[in-house]
Amino acid sequence: MGSMSELDGGLPGGGLGGFGGDPDLSLKKKSLPWPAYLAVAIAILAVLAFLGFRSYQNRQKLKKHIGFMENFQEFEKNNVGAFWKCLFGKDGDGRRFNSPEALNMQIETALYSDPKTYPEKVNNECLPKALKASKGVTEIDPLPEYAPAVDTYGKTLAALANTLQVWAEGAPKRVETKLREQKIAQAGSTWSTTANPNKAESLAWQYDKFLHCAVPDVDKLKDGQALLEFIATKCVQRKGQDVDTAFLAKLRDTCIPEAQEAPAKQPPTFKGTFNKFGAEYERIDQAFSACFRKMNKETKKDDLVQFDQAWVDWINGSSGVRSVGLRAMCDAGDEKACEGLERQEESKKGGHEKPAAPAKKH
Repeated sequence: MGSMSELDGGLPGGGLGGFGGDPDLSLKKKSLPWPAYLAVAIAILAVLAFLGFRSYQNRQKLKKHIGFMENFQEFEKNNVGAFWKCLFGKDGDGRRFNSPEALNMQIETALYSDPKTYPEKVNNECLPKALKASKGVTEIDPLPEYAPAVDTYGKTLAALANTLQVWAEGAPKRVETKLREQKIAQAGSTWSTTANPNKAESLAWQYDKFLHCAVPDVDKLKDGQALLEFIATKCVQRKGQDVDTAFLAKLRDTCIPEAQEAPAKQPPTFKGTFNKFGAEYERIDQAFSACFRKMNKETKKDDLVQFDQAWVDWINGSSGVRSVGLRAMCDAGDEKACEGLERQEESKKGGHEKPAAPAKKH
């Protein structure tokens, strides 16, 4: 049987209640005294608590930013989307155009598809939707860091409405001009197919009237090629040669309107003009069609160039709000948001992030 000290759990050979030896000796076997361990533990817990606090704060920030961006996305889809759908139908979307020219083409197509009611629809139905959206964007209740970008975005929506109103007011006049052009084309077709120049139809007389108004010295020109070259000097922009805007204005304001009605009798020069240029009608018609396109472009330039700029500003304003959100979410630890920022920066370097601003009128 062992000693009492061993039975009691004491260390062999020890005294003083079985613990034996100098208490200071056992403490010397540890690398650091107990108070130092306690200090290290407290420091570790403090770091973990700080990291946990930061993580929680970041999660809360991220949650707020994601919530705002989701609300902004819904606002654009529903409120702003209502404006574009009003303009272009159920699939209307202002983001799908890659240039102001493509946007203009869509507007003009919509106009000529429904020339009587489309301008009225734009004014009475579509513009109020854009104005409503410009005021409603502030109701999303943006976080403080979004406020400047959201304010700018709201102003771009108002500009879309205001500049489109200018276009709508001038649209009926352009429709009238287009219909008159079509009548000139019909007269030209009749003129070119005249079987007997001594007994031409009155519609052919109208084209002769237009031709002599546009080119008063037409009968002095040598042949069809000379006429084509003359038209080219007026309507084709080349190096060192600008389009003759005075000539285009004359076509629009004088020659096309006057040729809507036939002369009282066949012009005395009709036969000679027809015999000299009739065989070249197809090329002459193409040349004047190019003039008409230039003429219409000049006419609608003032109306649409401001709307084009408003559209570019709207696209960039929307991107501006999203940039604030991406940056904030990236700072809060969202890796996807950081990747989005990187892609955005790369897009800027490549010149593809924002649509090109419309060319200024010279």
